Amino acid sequence: MEGTDVIFKKIMYRGKIPTSRSMTVGYSVSAFDATDGDDDLNIIIALMEQQQEAETICFGMFGDIGDVDVGDTFTDWVQLGAISPDLIQAAKSGKRKVKVYIRLFNAEKPPVIRGGFSDGEGELILLEILEFEHYFSEKGYEEAAEDREEAQALSLKIGVAVAMADGSLDDLEGEILKNWIVREVSAFSDDKSKRLKKHFNSALKEGFSLAQSGNLALSPLVERLSEIGEKKTKYDAIELAFDVMAADGVADPEEMAVIRNVAEALDLDMDEIEKMREGVTLSLSSSLTSDVGLEALVGIDDEWSDDQKKKHLRSEFQKWSNRLNSLPEGEDRQAAQNMLDSVASLRKKYD
Repeated sequence: MEGTDVIFKKIMYRGKIPTSRSMTVGYSVSAFDATDGDDDLNIIIALMEQQQEAETICFGMFGDIGDVDVGDTFTDWVQLGAISPDLIQAAKSGKRKVKVYIRLFNAEKPPVIRGGFSDGEGELILLEILEFEHYFSEKGYEEAAEDREEAQALSLKIGVAVAMADGSLDDLEGEILKNWIVREVSAFSDDKSKRLKKHFNSALKEGFSLAQSGNLALSPLVERLSEIGEKKTKYDAIELAFDVMAADGVADPEEMAVIRNVAEALDLDMDEIEKMREGVTLSLSSSLTSDVGLEALVGIDDEWSDDQKKKHLRSEFQKWSNRLNSLPEGEDRQAAQNMLDSVASLRKKYD
């Protein structure tokens, strides 16, 4: 691809087009991970939407050759689509065999292709299969799915660590963690839902037991999540941690410090984390109990110098002032006003 390091394998056609009458000819390109044999073909996922089938995320390219008469022949090579190994995801990482299915068909009677397989309908005039091998350095989707379950269990334990940062697990914090489990398993079939629910409940109980005994070590959890977690899973872990922190309506500085440290250790975009924090700030702004809690809520680090704290508070004051002016009358506007008043009070503390 011009201007990038992305390599495409072009699919080229030359020779007679095997039609028995005049028609408009279309083509499709599908792909399978055939490493485990032709009797166990696995789908190939396209990472770019424009290379996906209409109703799935499987690789699929479609186009028209045009009007063709009987005996028409391409004397020169003509391109029918392309596939980039760097823009697809196989079942697993490592060296994999990819089989590419090229279909020519009557464009007025096209087959329905889903997951790379044709429904057998339509008017197919040619099926050709090419193959190549490629080393996939990124995780395959099967590996990612296995890791995702472990990563979600780690997220639950991190949520417990946040909840226990102030020395106790509030009932409302426990409800947040349990409701998270219900939400995460609800989209799956009964069998998988039951298996996942058992897996997550076990992780929750183990995390709580370790926390009670003082043996819930946060660093190994975060290190493992950093190692196996996809970016979305990592952000989901932080979002759960914020929900847990906000459950009891108190901005606890220890809990906020844990969340900040976890986000930094996971190497997440702190601007995105800041947006999450702002959402929690609005929900807690009317129930702040101390300057310490407020400082934690607005993102002040205890280790900062007074000058750093002043600079941060000026930025917070300006941000909430702008927010207040843009909100209509209602709960959100009142919450923004509460925050503005609280930040103004904190600024006096450091003047």
